[in-house]
Amino acid sequence: MEKIIARIFTRKNKEFLIVAGVILGVYLAMKFVSPLVAPFLFAFLIVAYLYPKLERIHKKLHIKKGVMASIFILAVCILLAVLVGLTFSALYRKCMEILSQIDVIEEQLGVFLRNCCDSIERRFGFDGSYIENFILEQVNIQIENLEIEVMPKLMGGSLIYLKNMAGFFGFFVVMIISILLLIKDYDKIVNRAKSFKSLHCVVRIGHKVLKYIRTFLRAQVIILLVISGICALSLWAAGIKGGITIGIIAGIMETLPFIGTGIILVPLAVIQLFSEAYWQAGACLLLYGICVLTREVLEPKLIGDKMGIWPVAILFSVYVGIRLFGLMGIIKGPVGLVIIFETYRYLKEIREECQQEQQENCPE
Repeated sequence: MEKIIARIFTRKNKEFLIVAGVILGVYLAMKFVSPLVAPFLFAFLIVAYLYPKLERIHKKLHIKKGVMASIFILAVCILLAVLVGLTFSALYRKCMEILSQIDVIEEQLGVFLRNCCDSIERRFGFDGSYIENFILEQVNIQIENLEIEVMPKLMGGSLIYLKNMAGFFGFFVVMIISILLLIKDYDKIVNRAKSFKSLHCVVRIGHKVLKYIRTFLRAQVIILLVISGICALSLWAAGIKGGITIGIIAGIMETLPFIGTGIILVPLAVIQLFSEAYWQAGACLLLYGICVLTREVLEPKLIGDKMGIWPVAILFSVYVGIRLFGLMGIIKGPVGLVIIFETYRYLKEIREECQQEQQENCPE
């Protein structure tokens, strides 16, 4: 029995068990604990990033750190509100413009469909009018199904949307209050944590997570600027009306998970197709592919290289995070990877130090 246990707990197997235990612990924490403490964790990470800067400004201008933090948070909230307002305003104007031309679009769609059916009739001998009527009938059926099934579900789910919005608002308010309270006692909390040797691992991992989030946000800003620039210049060069504005909006949409530039460029390509601007439609679809490829290349590179983690590992962690935690997995996946990586490194260093001390105390 002792031999079996010794075989199980060999050095390699111990490392495997440690990694498995860390992964399980991180998963349980992300799944069950993080939703309860998320606003406070975000608040602490924001304060940890802002505090050294506020400290330098306080020494020069003798302004209270709490006052500076309040001004900064207010400025960020106003900036976000303005950006969101401008984005939705531009989208609303574009939607109204499309709706005002709906009759023209329907007419162009009818002409496009008729030409396609006539072409099929000439080449293959099928009845073009029958095909056209069949397609129109199917479109009408789908529209009726949309009105009967989808719209009531959307209306019925409005309470869920309102609940989610209220939850997000509550999260945001709690986080803001926590930031203002933590600013006052941040030094005491950090010094107290450093005084406990058992918390050294937590402090070290916290620093790494903060570095990752800072790197992640910087990468998103760079990607937003690059994709917005590519879209604006490409649509302007393609001669599409309002191309620069549309390109900037598409770049902003790229920052939203699971939405991306496709929500702007694909409908734009369809509109160009119905307007018989075929090469512009192709340019929009090609541009969409370029934007997707740009993000897939830049994001792992900007994040992985800075963190000392392979870019493919970052991409893998995002995929696994989404599969396990849904939308929040975009953040939880990479953060979990950082926590697992740093916890394993810390435990390995501790084990090596203990082995070295044993060798020094027990020389051959």
